[in-house]
Amino acid sequence: MSWNRREVLGGLGVASAQALLWAFGCSHPARPVRHALGEVSSEIRALLHEAVETLAGAGLTAHALAVSRLRSTAAIDVLGGGVAHARCDGVVLTVQQPKGTREQVTSALSRDGVMAAVRALATRSGTGRVDFGPAPRPARAPSPDPDTITDQALLDSVADIARRDTVQSSRIVYAAGMIDIDDSMLWSVAANRDLEQRLYRVRRSLTRVAWNGTRPIVSEVSRAWTGGINDQLFDDAEIAYAREVALALMTPTAFPDGEHALVLAPNVVAGVIDAAVRSLLTTTAALRPEVAQRLAVGATVASPVLTLVDDPTTAGAYGGFEFDDAGQLASTMPLLDKGHVVGRVARGRRPGHVGPIEPASSHLRLAPGTVKELPLDDGFWLEGTSQNAIVDPASDRVVIAVQRALEIKHGKRTGRVFADVEVVGDLGPLLASITHATTETQTVGIRDEVDGLPRWRSIEAPFLLGKGLVRSRRPR
Repeated sequence: MSWNRREVLGGLGVASAQALLWAFGCSHPARPVRHALGEVSSEIRALLHEAVETLAGAGLTAHALAVSRLRSTAAIDVLGGGVAHARCDGVVLTVQQPKGTREQVTSALSRDGVMAAVRALATRSGTGRVDFGPAPRPARAPSPDPDTITDQALLDSVADIARRDTVQSSRIVYAAGMIDIDDSMLWSVAANRDLEQRLYRVRRSLTRVAWNGTRPIVSEVSRAWTGGINDQLFDDAEIAYAREVALALMTPTAFPDGEHALVLAPNVVAGVIDAAVRSLLTTTAALRPEVAQRLAVGATVASPVLTLVDDPTTAGAYGGFEFDDAGQLASTMPLLDKGHVVGRVARGRRPGHVGPIEPASSHLRLAPGTVKELPLDDGFWLEGTSQNAIVDPASDRVVIAVQRALEIKHGKRTGRVFADVEVVGDLGPLLASITHATTETQTVGIRDEVDGLPRWRSIEAPFLLGKGLVRSRRPR
């Protein structure tokens, strides 16, 4: 019996499986061509100016958002390598009306396509005069220039990781490396607004899988940022960590379900914070009466150790930007101040920059604490990417899937490691139980999709010490 990659990755539960399969199975013969930035920007801005002025002539106040996005993914695994490319262009025209807003979206980034969208919105023709303000500062390409990076160079960049992993083990049954790039040019045009930016989002991931008895143990490390392709690289410690976690022997006895003192690693904290903000701390979530009552501004909902902001201005943040998809300039939004609700995410973001607009976070920063090491005497250290944390906004119930629980006794690890556990209970008491946070922080980048359109965000978090109810993971 032989398995193909889809069966292997699906059966193993590899988090980056979708991107890996796309790189291996959907390779295109050539990268889509993008012309010189200056030439492209000038033409598109002129086109958007014309669209907004035409709508103004029809008595409509309009905003035009245009995107030209290229995605390139290179991956290598034990079966070989692959590179895939895709291009997505689009324009979103939004007009203000007495009874709300109307939108028209087109994938044709051309004069014919945009003016057809204009005609779908305007009931009468004409050309108005609109002051767009000063011309934007030209967007700069990252270094090295992405247009000079060949497919072979992308594959070589991934292969370099495997060459640096000099320790081999027959227990490793699957190994993969990947680099995933979203190169987006964006233009935002409205009255007193003429903006452009280039967002070069890069993700690197490293996957190792080993069998432990009858179950596979999956270990993945990743980095994600906005900037040049080589701005962040895996160090030797991260490569060794991916291998050693996969090879760690799991404790065969059942996990001792119950309330325990816990250390939550940054990748677990990131999953919790991401799910909590999406479910509870956006302007859309606040429309639910039970959420509005429980999380009113000023309410105490967490430990005073926790201060949280959404900050797209953070240098190099994977979820960062200069302006959002509503055309508003990036700014810091405080959400929690020492456990008190002080704000909600209100900035407008669109999946793929062309999907339905929604309030969504960009780069969440949980403030670091004051201790270098957490004072855990007896309990468990929880680690392993937790992007499938579930928060029920109606009841505040939370289920946090965690890959590994390491037992701590008398301040030291016992060597007992339990796979596949989950933290359950109410989110409020869990966050209120936090007593310490480390000065060290780590950043997790997330790229998921809604109806085939990508969403990018990132979370920066420290290690947290608290307590909660932990049990063996229940089948869903």
